[in-house]
Amino acid sequence: MTGWTSLSLEREESFVDLWLFIIVTTTILAILVNILALHYGTAAVATNLLYIPIVIAAYWYPRWGITYAAAVAAIYIGMVAVVTGVALGELAAAFVTCIVVIGVAAVVASLALHMRRNEVKYRGIFNHSEAGIGLVNSSDRLIKEVNRRFADTLGYTPAEIAVIPFTRIWTDATDRDRFFQILTTQGNVENIETRFVTKTGTPRWVLLSAGMLPDDQFVCTIVDITSRKQAEEALIIKDHAISSSINAIAIMDLDFAITYVNDSLLMMMEYPDQQEFSHKGLWEYVASSDGIDKIKDALHRKGSWFGEIPLFKANKTQFYVLLWINLVKNEQNNPVCIMASFIDITDRKQMEVVKRSALEQIEKNIEQFAILGDHIRNPLAVIVGLSSLAPGEVTDKIILQAREIDRIVTQLDMGWIESEKVREFIKRYYMVGALDGSENGVAGSMAR
Repeated sequence: MTGWTSLSLEREESFVDLWLFIIVTTTILAILVNILALHYGTAAVATNLLYIPIVIAAYWYPRWGITYAAAVAAIYIGMVAVVTGVALGELAAAFVTCIVVIGVAAVVASLALHMRRNEVKYRGIFNHSEAGIGLVNSSDRLIKEVNRRFADTLGYTPAEIAVIPFTRIWTDATDRDRFFQILTTQGNVENIETRFVTKTGTPRWVLLSAGMLPDDQFVCTIVDITSRKQAEEALIIKDHAISSSINAIAIMDLDFAITYVNDSLLMMMEYPDQQEFSHKGLWEYVASSDGIDKIKDALHRKGSWFGEIPLFKANKTQFYVLLWINLVKNEQNNPVCIMASFIDITDRKQMEVVKRSALEQIEKNIEQFAILGDHIRNPLAVIVGLSSLAPGEVTDKIILQAREIDRIVTQLDMGWIESEKVREFIKRYYMVGALDGSENGVAGSMAR
C-alpha cells in the first residue's frame, strides 16, 4: 500500500468519525423537533427531518444503516403513541412514514455497499497493477496520486513524486508538447513511446497512455520498456553486423528451411534478392547427397559441422565452400534455429588441382630420370668392355670419357634423390595429393 493511499485512508477515517457525530446530533435534533411538532400539530413537516440522519447513517455505515433506521422509526412510533394518546390515524401515518424511512435507508445502504465494493476493486487494481498509474490535474499539471509501480519506475517514493509537476519528468520537450496537444484535442492518448527522467537523472523509456476524466484531471498509465528498447537496439546492432559481414551467413529453422541470408551470401550465390531463398531448403543448393547426410548426423550428435561441401549457384554452376553450421540454442539449451557460415574456396580447390598436376609431372620426370640413367649405363658398360679388347692410346681416351659420363649420370642420380625429398616436402606442407572433400584434411589445412 502506498504512502498516498495510507494518507487517504487516514483522512477517510477522520471523516467517518465526523459523520458519526453528525448522525447522533441530527438524530437527537430531529427527535426533539418532532416531539414539539406532535405537540403543536405540525408533525407532517417535521417528520422530513428524520431522513437526514437516516440517509447519512445508511451511506457511511451501510451494514447497520437499516437497523439504525428501524430503531429511529420505532422511537418515532413510540413518540406518536405517547404524544397523541394512541390515535389510530396518527399511528397509521407514523407507521407509513417509518416504512418509507426504512426503505430509503435500504436503498441508500445498497448503493453505498455497491460503491464500497467498486472502490475496493478499483483501488486494488490501482495499487497492484503492473503498469504505473497516476492521476494528474489538467489545469496546473500537478500529480495528485500515483501507485507504487509509477513511483518505483522513476525511483521516487509516492510522497516525493506527489509534489513534482508532471511536466518535469519528461526528457524530451517535443514529446511532452505533442502529448498534451493530442490529449487536449482528442481526449485520450494511446501507446506513445517516450522517455521519462528518474530521480537520479537517468532517462527511462516508457509506453505512455492517458485519458481525460471529470473534475479537470486525467489518468495516465506507464509501462517501463527500457529493457525492451535496449534489446531492440542490441538486435539492430547484431542484425547490421550479420547483414554487413564479409562472411556469407544464412539462418534456417530446424527443418533447414532458409529464413534469412545476408548480402555476402547473395553475392556468392549470384542471386538478386532474399526472396529467392525464402523458405527453401538448404539441400536444394547442395550438390552432394553424401554431404547432406554427414551434416545431419553431425548436427544431431555434436550440434555443429565443419568441412567442405559443393553448392550450386543461381546459374547451376558448381562451386566449393567451407561450411560451418551450428545449432543455435536458447537459455534452456533447446535448439531454436540453425546458423551457417560459408567461405568460397573454389580458387583454392583449383590451385590444388594445378599443384597436384605439377607434382604428378615431377614424379613422371623423376621416374624418367631413373630409367634414363639405367639406359645410359648399359651401353656405356658395353663400350668400355669392347674398348678393353684393343689396348692403346685411343682406348684410354674412350675409357676416360666413359668414366666422365658415368660421373655425370651419378650426379643425375643424386638429383633424383633430392627431387624425391622435394616431392615429399610438397605433399606434406602444401597438402598436394590429399583426398578431395576430406573434412580432416580441410581442418588440418585450416589449422596450419
